[in-house]
Amino acid sequence: MVTKPKLMRPLQAKATHVVRTCLVISLLLAIPKPTLRPQGETGKAPAIEVIELPDDLSGQDLYLDPQQDANGMWRLVDENQVTVGLVARTLPMANDVIGYRGPTESLLLFNPDLKLTSVMLLQSTDTDEHVTAVKAEQTFFKQFESWAWGGPAVNTEIDAVSGATLTSMALAEGVLKRIGGERPSLLFNQPITMQEIQDWFPEAVELNNKSGEARNSRGELVGSVIRTGPLSDDLSGYQGPTEMLLKVSPSEIVEAIRIRTSFDNEPYVDYVRTEAGFWAIFEGKTVAELSAFDPQAAGVEGVSGATMTSLIVADTLVAATREYQKARVSTKTKSTSWLGPIRWTIADILTISTLFLAATLKYAGVYRRRSFRRIWLTWVVIIIGFWAGNLLSMALIAGWSAEGIAWRLAPGLAAITCVAMLGPPLTKGNPYCNHLCPHGAIQQLVRPKPKSMRYRKLTPTLSRMIRRLPGITLCAAYVALVLLPTIDLAAWEPFHAYLFRIASWSSLAFAFASLVLSAVLPMGYCRFGCPTGRLLDYLKRTATSDRLLFSDAVAVGLLIFAILSHWLQ
Repeated sequence: MVTKPKLMRPLQAKATHVVRTCLVISLLLAIPKPTLRPQGETGKAPAIEVIELPDDLSGQDLYLDPQQDANGMWRLVDENQVTVGLVARTLPMANDVIGYRGPTESLLLFNPDLKLTSVMLLQSTDTDEHVTAVKAEQTFFKQFESWAWGGPAVNTEIDAVSGATLTSMALAEGVLKRIGGERPSLLFNQPITMQEIQDWFPEAVELNNKSGEARNSRGELVGSVIRTGPLSDDLSGYQGPTEMLLKVSPSEIVEAIRIRTSFDNEPYVDYVRTEAGFWAIFEGKTVAELSAFDPQAAGVEGVSGATMTSLIVADTLVAATREYQKARVSTKTKSTSWLGPIRWTIADILTISTLFLAATLKYAGVYRRRSFRRIWLTWVVIIIGFWAGNLLSMALIAGWSAEGIAWRLAPGLAAITCVAMLGPPLTKGNPYCNHLCPHGAIQQLVRPKPKSMRYRKLTPTLSRMIRRLPGITLCAAYVALVLLPTIDLAAWEPFHAYLFRIASWSSLAFAFASLVLSAVLPMGYCRFGCPTGRLLDYLKRTATSDRLLFSDAVAVGLLIFAILSHWLQ
């Protein structure tokens, strides 16, 4: 018999396991996002029936203007066409705010002064139990009703829904993100159309109304347009403010300016509009130079016959470009500050402390002491299980793989997930299943001894057959996710029972049944039923990792299936 050289097997095992780990990463990245709304419905007005109207508006004949304005809002008008409110969605602006599985969309109702009067949860990719719990907690939504545009005071505490912390905090952060920017202009709220800038940028085929960038068919930047209306609408002439459009080259030079809309007297506005010498004062400057320009110090006298209107136009140009520069700096600061504010709770601190303690105890080798082992397992059940509810599950892995990890809202759960997923391929062990899983800890505590009357043992044939069940469940869950990304996998495992405040009776019954099984068959659910544990075991590096397994072929097949499904869609 020919054997492999001793030095070759460890190297081959490492190489094979690296490929296997990359295969799992590819499978996770191939999970499609659970999209809430089709892309074409981004600007579609919501049904008025879902809007929770305040007492002073209920009973009136109201309807929504179907045309979304430049601020992404719909006007709520009465029978006399008077605007009584403004309605906005939190998506797509809050698409990157992730809860337990993905984003949550809310509907916001403002009064004409842009103060929140109600917040409604429209839909969410989180589990049904989390969403139901949040919808039922009316006191949670009441705390938004005092917020104005820009958000609440800095020291305002946001109370999460007990048992549905991630979903409720993701909703709250989505609201903050939607109302946290610059106050929108209610006077100049019409978006720029391609027809308005066609003479400036003939080759442009795409215009981003938010950034003002115009691009050609190859996606190249051909220039930008700055609207002064949303940036400065509080400088008034004889009868009101004036909005301008600025043509900006890719090198940030203001090449042309024109009046778009004005509330001032038209004869005066027209005098300014047609005075080329007046515009020449500002054109040719960079945006930065214009933002620092002082019309009074430069001796700008205005247009003859329309002095007040033209001077207000000059001040508006400077104020608007100054705000534009500030917004750019603020956006750059936010994008470079990747850490951001992390929401810490006592449960998160104890969870992460438990992880550090687990590593220390593992290194010290004290887990082998039976009395200490029982104390540790009890601690895990109480702290990580029933208090924090930080359990790994297929639903969590799938959601965070597709949408990103909610580490700012749930640092404890994010840390548990990292340890669970990185431990097997890096340490040759399974720290989560062995030492940190609350459901596994209870099974270890109720595990029957071989001489116990409740001890049962399956036949080898039956044991081999049932051991395939976790892998089959895992494959079925993956296929279901690829075909139906919004599917709720929480019901496929018993772990939601630890969120006992919101858990359904079916989750509690599932968890109880799995523990009853484990009281008879040692670690029954872990060995014969847990798909999450099966995934972690597949990632674990062992002495025989150099061998190709049937599960490797299955994983490759699932990846091909995911790629083909994505390509066909």
